[in-house]
Amino acid sequence: MGFLRINSVSSEHIASLTLLFATILYNHLSIFTFFGLLMTAYIAYNYGDFIYRSYLTLNRDLSGLALLLRVKFDLNRRLRENRGIHEIFLEILNAYPNKTAIIDVHSGRSLTFSEFNELANKFANYFKQNGYKRGDVIALFMENSIEFVAAWIGLAKIGVVTAWINSNLKMEPLAHCVLTSEAKAIITSSHLVSVLKETEAGGLFKKAVFKRFCYGKPELLGSNNFIDLSLAMKKVNSNEPPKDSTIDFRSILCFIYTSGTTGLPKAAVMKHFRYYSMVMGSAKSFGIYPTDRIYISMPLYHTSAGIIGVGQMLLTGSTCVIRQKFSASNFWKDCVKYECTASQYIGEICRYLLAQPQIPEEQSHKMRLMYGNGLRQEIWQDFVDRFKVRIGELYGSTEGTSNLVNIDGKVGACGFLPISPLTSRMHPVRLVKIDESTGEVLRRSDGLCFPCRPGETGAMVSTIRKNNPLLIFEGYLNKSETSKKVICNVFRKGDTAFLTGDILHWDRLGYVYFKDRTGDTFRWKGENVSTTEVEAVLMPLTTITDVTVYGVKIPNTEGRAGMAAIVKSPKAPENDEEFMQIITTKVSSCLATYAIPMFVRLCSSVDRTGTFKLVKTHLQQTSYDTPDPVYYWNSSKKRYLPFTDKERQKLDAGIDISCL
Repeated sequence: MGFLRINSVSSEHIASLTLLFATILYNHLSIFTFFGLLMTAYIAYNYGDFIYRSYLTLNRDLSGLALLLRVKFDLNRRLRENRGIHEIFLEILNAYPNKTAIIDVHSGRSLTFSEFNELANKFANYFKQNGYKRGDVIALFMENSIEFVAAWIGLAKIGVVTAWINSNLKMEPLAHCVLTSEAKAIITSSHLVSVLKETEAGGLFKKAVFKRFCYGKPELLGSNNFIDLSLAMKKVNSNEPPKDSTIDFRSILCFIYTSGTTGLPKAAVMKHFRYYSMVMGSAKSFGIYPTDRIYISMPLYHTSAGIIGVGQMLLTGSTCVIRQKFSASNFWKDCVKYECTASQYIGEICRYLLAQPQIPEEQSHKMRLMYGNGLRQEIWQDFVDRFKVRIGELYGSTEGTSNLVNIDGKVGACGFLPISPLTSRMHPVRLVKIDESTGEVLRRSDGLCFPCRPGETGAMVSTIRKNNPLLIFEGYLNKSETSKKVICNVFRKGDTAFLTGDILHWDRLGYVYFKDRTGDTFRWKGENVSTTEVEAVLMPLTTITDVTVYGVKIPNTEGRAGMAAIVKSPKAPENDEEFMQIITTKVSSCLATYAIPMFVRLCSSVDRTGTFKLVKTHLQQTSYDTPDPVYYWNSSKKRYLPFTDKERQKLDAGIDISCL
């Protein structure tokens, strides 16, 4: 294609080429030398920039390729051994039996690897004696604790699959997660018993039959429906349960719930080998060793804490220090007290820490690494300069077939896509062009997708290959939901890819930057909020004719805040204050705190397509800048208040009005 440009070159170019040819003849150069120079000029003109960029990034791309090969070779070794996570953990146990394995900041307890394994064995032996077997499902509805980890690794020893339920859920969303897992039992803590009882009293568990266990203080139970698990397990031995050869590296380990980008929370299938690859991939990417102490303050039911956090203890021999809930004021104090050397983060955590006044502990800590996702480019360098830590940014999804890692500390990037043909073929992740107004993937006339080039923005997709364990998409328990995340005929006829639902920008050097989410999910306070879930809570109200929920941007904040555009029904009170009290009661009783919409906009109508699908684009663009009445959620007063010009000015100035 490059030679065709000669037909349209100017007379000046032709004159230059004639002069060059005459010079070559004058100097008696051979025709081969002439064409060699001509070819060099052609390549430099057409591909010079690409060659230069490939040269600049070659070391990074080769390092990434070496990392990918190390992870793949290690995973293949484990696949040949074909042993489950619980058996691989025994290697760590034998290497460090008397080393501290886990510390619970809330209770002050600490267990060695031997003591932790004995507790896990008690869970295994108790439930085995009570008839639970391989393939059964038990839901874990617990806060961060040593018991949460011991329960799922113990149950894995007898092949029982655990469903990790978000401990913030209640009512409809909680019932949905428990019911879709088809759990035969649920283990909770004494502090969450009341939440389960309220959900059951509302008739939301329908006719589901499952046993209820509580691990905690018996005097707090207040119900005969719950078995006191902490008391019952005292009578059980802590010996290693008999080995079951049918539980292997390809068995299902647990279900982890993800909002993804559409609909209600979905149970993503996590197999042993995928858990292992995520743990070891992060360990090898950022250099996490048995000598490290990992500080974990994010929820253990999430992939980030439950896998790439706690997994370092189970599979590399690191010590993990878990806190029940994140506390910005106590973060560095805890890290100093427990001599932590690494910690997880999400972008919101970093912003909260930067907002804290300086304390001596932030300079006297031993923290060398913080790894996670979502650190904003605007505060990245300030965070590094103030706290003197190395950042390990990564990108991935619980159910996705590939991840990105930032291995060279490029500020703001969540990873990179190789641009050199020497390494790009080994990487399964690509970006494809989308319709910015709808989020739909664009197709060419031949039905294939438009691949993005460096400098463009698009949706991330990752290749699915059934013969490659790193690229297998296990999907969800709900097969129809699984099919929604798979697109076919992406780059060639017959291929398939996992559609992440995230929009990323690919710069000219191959670095990738997270931009936004598509679909029916937005991220707020470190959690994925399903708009469908919130709409499902509000729609049954007879005082509402229509409702649509979406995320809106707020200055100087991470993610998007929830906004519900509501059309009142004739049955609604004419007084807006009375109507908002109905909304307050509903959302506060049924939704987790992070899922409660920050704003409620009272509209006369909402736009729909010809097929009656809600149109959110215009609503998102206008945000809270609208003549319609708008109310905002005040978390201190736990109710909605009118959003006036005074609050608008504070919000635009970066002040958090939700707690004023």
